[in-house]
Amino acid sequence: MWIAILILLPLPLIILLNNGLVDSPGRLAIYDAGVIAYIWWLGIVFLATRPKWLDRLIGLPAMYFVHGMVGVLALVVATIHVQLSFSMHAIIRNTGHMAWYLAIFGVLYATFFLSGWLVDRFPVAQKMKNKLQFFFKHQLSVWIHRLNIVVILLIWVHVQVIPRISSITPFVIVFDIYTVAALGIYAWYKFVSPSSEKRSGQVLRNIAVSDHARQLQVQLGADSERPLPGDFYFLSFPKIKGVSSESHPFSVTNIQRNKSKTAVTFTIQTSGDFTKSLSKIKADDEVNLEGPFGRFNKIIEKDSTEIPLILIGMGTGLAPLIDLSDAYANSRPTHLMWSLHETETNIFDDQFANLNIKSTKLKFEKHFHRYSANDYQKSLTQQEINQGRFIIVGPARGVLETEETLHKIGVSRSRLTDERLTT
Repeated sequence: MWIAILILLPLPLIILLNNGLVDSPGRLAIYDAGVIAYIWWLGIVFLATRPKWLDRLIGLPAMYFVHGMVGVLALVVATIHVQLSFSMHAIIRNTGHMAWYLAIFGVLYATFFLSGWLVDRFPVAQKMKNKLQFFFKHQLSVWIHRLNIVVILLIWVHVQVIPRISSITPFVIVFDIYTVAALGIYAWYKFVSPSSEKRSGQVLRNIAVSDHARQLQVQLGADSERPLPGDFYFLSFPKIKGVSSESHPFSVTNIQRNKSKTAVTFTIQTSGDFTKSLSKIKADDEVNLEGPFGRFNKIIEKDSTEIPLILIGMGTGLAPLIDLSDAYANSRPTHLMWSLHETETNIFDDQFANLNIKSTKLKFEKHFHRYSANDYQKSLTQQEINQGRFIIVGPARGVLETEETLHKIGVSRSRLTDERLTT
């Protein structure tokens, strides 16, 4: 993926530009830097459409990491271009500088509000973000992040008005094809795809299972792709007044299948603006589902059935692990571990009633508050520590701390897979 975006994608334009423009190697390198940054920005616009084939290949977390890092690298390369290039023409200079300033703002904003790079690791940053979200709500943040489109349009104009560049016809044609393709895919994803009947679902029930959690059961459309254990969807409710129309990701707690219909249940912690508004959703309301996404099942099914499967869930993070337990407890040793607060004890009562706790290969335990290193050493067998496949789901900081604890007691990082619930 890195090779495709960083090298292969900009390579045709670099070749066309360097063959068509006569200048010193140093000046050509400065022009190349601008082209590379632009193509990388187009790449992250494509990644923003969350292509499912790519999710199944590398997973959404990895895709988001590539998206974020390529955005940062594009800004670094664009900065080199801006600082080392010069033009007397106002429109060339102004479009380039406006795009650069917007890109700096966009990267800084996304790093703080739309990623876990800072808030997952620094409690002070998390507290500051929580306070600022009173003004910078998620929906506003999403629209601010879309300034990337404005950056791209400004750069497109910037290139078109440079006489030396616009006179290179093969370069301009390919440059425009890249632009139209990336923005066209994004426009289709945002404005056409959500209306597809294949993405529609119907709410069957919406109940509060605790003071801070709800369970939403949705019936999928007849033509919808069926989810795998551990998958998740992006949900949106564009027709419900008072509920954000932006999509949000939620893991599937369990899947009910019959010959013609499939229903999925989501267990949702109501801690943010969007999730608190879900109480307004009623039975028979329409919901748009994007997905399913997820790689848990693909990772697990590659293992030998002799390798222990250890599933660690924190609070409502247990949701995707219940269906994984149900799917694998009869075929391989499975250890389901739930760390929770006293107020969360009854959240999954319906799911536990249907889970085969009596299976000889399933071990289940609850633990109030987080597991310590000593707790894990008491609960895990030596075989689990040495050979087990660990799947960890919960709040981002809790997941990072858990992985560090498990690594300290002897679990290899290569056997740790997670899903971080960043608010």
